[in-house]
Amino acid sequence: MKLERRDRDERRWLHRLLVVLALVLTGIHLYLGFAAPFVADSDAARFIVIAVLFVSGIVVYFTSLWRPIYYLVGTALALYLGQLWLLGGMQYFLIGAITGVVSTAFMVLTFYLFYREEEFFAD
Repeated sequence: MKLERRDRDERRWLHRLLVVLALVLTGIHLYLGFAAPFVADSDAARFIVIAVLFVSGIVVYFTSLWRPIYYLVGTALALYLGQLWLLGGMQYFLIGAITGVVSTAFMVLTFYLFYREEEFFAD
């Protein structure tokens, strides 16, 4: 019983961390879309769309829908955005590197939670 409670507390903490990381990614992209003086107007719209994607992912995350799918979608989105940044010439290097660190933590956590969820349902 004590082990189950500890496991549940760990998962709750990890879920909160995942939401915080998604909010940080949202904030970075909103900053790039609305406030960053070095971002061209043509690029700003893309960053706003990415922020909306992360916000919608957070909203859907709190529904009763099956979360493992959203873990994979979130991981795929972060990988895709990283690939675009790398292949696009690594524009906005410093903010891109910071976003990359946060995205890497986000991807590791989503993949870990996906694995834990699948392990739970396998029993």
